[in-house]
Amino acid sequence: MTDIRSALGVMCRRVLHPLVRMLVRFGVSAGELKAIVDSVYAHAASDYLAEQGERVTYSKLAVITGINRAFLPEILANPQDEFHPRSNTQLHRAARVLNGWHDDKLFQTTLGDPAVLPIDGERRSFRQLVELYSGGVYHHTMLSELERVGAIRLIGGDRVRAIRRTPVSAGANHESVLTTGEMAGDLLNTLEHNLISASSEQLPVRAVIGIVDPRALPLFRTQLGKRADGLLEVLDLFMKSHRPDPRDADEDKPGIELGAAVIAIRRQPPERIVDDPQASPPRRKSRR
Repeated sequence: MTDIRSALGVMCRRVLHPLVRMLVRFGVSAGELKAIVDSVYAHAASDYLAEQGERVTYSKLAVITGINRAFLPEILANPQDEFHPRSNTQLHRAARVLNGWHDDKLFQTTLGDPAVLPIDGERRSFRQLVELYSGGVYHHTMLSELERVGAIRLIGGDRVRAIRRTPVSAGANHESVLTTGEMAGDLLNTLEHNLISASSEQLPVRAVIGIVDPRALPLFRTQLGKRADGLLEVLDLFMKSHRPDPRDADEDKPGIELGAAVIAIRRQPPERIVDDPQASPPRRKSRR
């Protein structure tokens, strides 16, 4: 069991690292992710107990999830697809600053829009805004970050204007994010099925990894795309010819939803340690 738990820890890190990279890119904080994880844990554990024929209670859920029993009623009252942070401190710090700029009358125009603020000053300045809403971030650090992601614009070198309410820097849209989540969820559901099923019931998951010349990437993309289209057309015809018989609708023979995906794999280089002049150097273990 210890070996399994150790392997699960490695698995979690490998799954979470690309996910967290995306979340950081799109301005989702660790606190927001924690709230999402709590919600998923509570709902998934509730489903698990029900599947096992157990009575679902807050006490049992607290035992198997580690979530404080007092928080479970509120968590389970909200659907999994809705995010409700328990406090504003769970939000991304840059998002908290932008929210304050858009919602706090002190930093608004008479029409209710975010005002153009002087960067420095004791009152009604960007510095005061950051001091009130960031949770302790130096205002020049916040200024640099918001400018980097395009959420603000400097005016004349000493004033700043809010451009948008969210600190999102990339060009993804609502549909592409949802599609990414659906594809990743399908893959993980299949891998979970294989981990808990007998070998005869497992679904095929195949992968090949190699090191190639970077100049071969366009050819790889083209070749894989053509072969993927051909394979998926064959599988689509197979599924259409094996639809459930309508005459079995009243019997205990429901259809199952099956599919296949062809996904190119491009692994990221090993993690690098960021050279931060303000960070303390890691302690080296002494060798004896």
